[in-house]
Amino acid sequence: MRQLTGLTKYTLMAYGVFASLFHLYTSGYGTPEPRIMRGLHLLLLLPIVFIMYPATKKSPKHRPTVLDLLLAAIAIVASGYTILNAELLNTRFMGFDPVTITQTTLGCLLILGVVEACRRALSKWMAVTIGIVFIYIFTCQYWPGMFHFKGFPFERIVEIMYLDGDDGIFGFLTGISADILYIYILFAGVMMAAGVGDYLVDFAMWAAGWARGGSAKIAVMSSALYGTVSGSTVANVYATGSFTIPLMKKNGFTPKQSAAVEAIASTGGQIMPPIMGAGSFIMSEVTGIPYFVIIKTALIPALLYYLGVFSMVHLIARKKEITSVEKSQRPQLKSLLRHSYYFLPFIAILTFLGFGYSPAKSAFFVILLTFILSFLDRKTWMTPKKLFDCLFTSSVNAGLIAAALAGSGMIVATLTQTGAALAFGNILVSASHGSLLLVMVMIFMVVSVLGTGIPTTAAYIIAVTVGAGALRTFGVELLTAHLFVFYYAVLADLTPPDAVTAFAAANLSGSDMMATGVESFKLGIAGFLVPFAFVFRKSLLLQSPLSQSFIGIAFTSLGIICLAAAIIGFFKRPLPPWVRTLFLAVAVVLVFPTRGLEFAGVIVAIGLFAYLFLWSKQPAETLNEEP
Repeated sequence: MRQLTGLTKYTLMAYGVFASLFHLYTSGYGTPEPRIMRGLHLLLLLPIVFIMYPATKKSPKHRPTVLDLLLAAIAIVASGYTILNAELLNTRFMGFDPVTITQTTLGCLLILGVVEACRRALSKWMAVTIGIVFIYIFTCQYWPGMFHFKGFPFERIVEIMYLDGDDGIFGFLTGISADILYIYILFAGVMMAAGVGDYLVDFAMWAAGWARGGSAKIAVMSSALYGTVSGSTVANVYATGSFTIPLMKKNGFTPKQSAAVEAIASTGGQIMPPIMGAGSFIMSEVTGIPYFVIIKTALIPALLYYLGVFSMVHLIARKKEITSVEKSQRPQLKSLLRHSYYFLPFIAILTFLGFGYSPAKSAFFVILLTFILSFLDRKTWMTPKKLFDCLFTSSVNAGLIAAALAGSGMIVATLTQTGAALAFGNILVSASHGSLLLVMVMIFMVVSVLGTGIPTTAAYIIAVTVGAGALRTFGVELLTAHLFVFYYAVLADLTPPDAVTAFAAANLSGSDMMATGVESFKLGIAGFLVPFAFVFRKSLLLQSPLSQSFIGIAFTSLGIICLAAAIIGFFKRPLPPWVRTLFLAVAVVLVFPTRGLEFAGVIVAIGLFAYLFLWSKQPAETLNEEP
């Protein structure tokens, strides 16, 4: 990202601040009609992307090029055309009314501009994915079998991507970005600027630093709390990992383990209510399920994810006899209590959502509350400079999301207009041979590959278009199917060969990137199994009577602890191979429930724990090698 100077810097900052203030106003007082709002959204944000992100590594780092300015102008003109002609475009008939030369020209230019914005600011793989989709829509009439479609004239393809109000660049995904996501990006920015992020990290140090292996538990807790407001796994790694990774290494964890723990914990922030990154808002809009219901449903799976991470960390600490963090390095309770008002924004947003306020209106009021709270401590005052920087940074971050969703809109338009989404779903169902488990495994693999190098929101949108229908065929409920796909879109950031979150943590720890990616997958394996668990056991989503939910949570928690013991090879003392094998079998039975076997698994687990605590005569050993 560029570091601009001089007049260009201040001009762009003013432009970005205006974009943030505009979206703040619309979240509190209402938005224009959809086509105008979406047009203004991209008109304000795409130019920022082209100016802030250079085209190549050799491009100037402190000023935009002529090409950057040209692309910014194209974004303004092409988006402006949809705003000025909104009434005309709203009343035209898609597929019947002619597409003018002006519309075709502007549409082609904006399509290329969105692809370039995705390539620059997001990932070359995102641009490649869009390119492959365009190859398909231009050649779909030549494809065999279920992927054959009648084909589209060139101007109709441009019409779908540029003029459609439901799909394409200005479709419902851009609407979500404009109406909801921007205000939550701004919400996160204000929270950080007001000192909430620093307070959450201090709270984690106090709450977990006293425990065995406290440095790693601080990393887990701080990343979970920080992730509720940051919305970015990589940003979470750099914000919390910059001090937790050195602390873990000093405390006795290897560089690879330190990076892996930070990566897993930071990734989990996107599945932790109440914010859950951008995906939860998209899920709410796509499914029509209230946002408050989604975050309530997602709470137990998120806690089970972190139970798995805590279990791994605790057993590693016990195995290597890693102690707690020194008391002098932990914050005092008195200071934490004095600033405990920083929990008010979280309580407030849940309260507003619970009383039926829209997500955007709820965020609007909580932003104002957080702004006021910042003045309770002189160190956190929201000064004009701090506020100005916060508003501009939020506009840059929102530009990334806007580019991702505009590009995703074109992908979804192709998949739905050609019937390719239905074809993919049918292939998954046919290949599964009637097995729900097999179709879930295939969707997991597809999402993991698709999520390589593609932002979580884009991976989720594309994958759910293909996979949710296949899961629904097996009777999986709508929200459960979407949560299943969403989890793996998030966890794709941990899986090699392009595990961006693990690689970011490896960069901070000085460990090998691929080795860190593998270690992240190993230590986070419980998190990868949680989606399978809540599909097979609806009680984990609080969709069953309370007694069933309690039993389901207890069984799954026990299975996760047994899995951690099997992976680490330690529980109170080193585990012989036969005990690890039994722990692994118990974990499989409890996480993948089979009628009658769950209780047998519980009995075996109790027997194993009794053996380790009471009857085993093997002395506990200190093992300094890696697990």
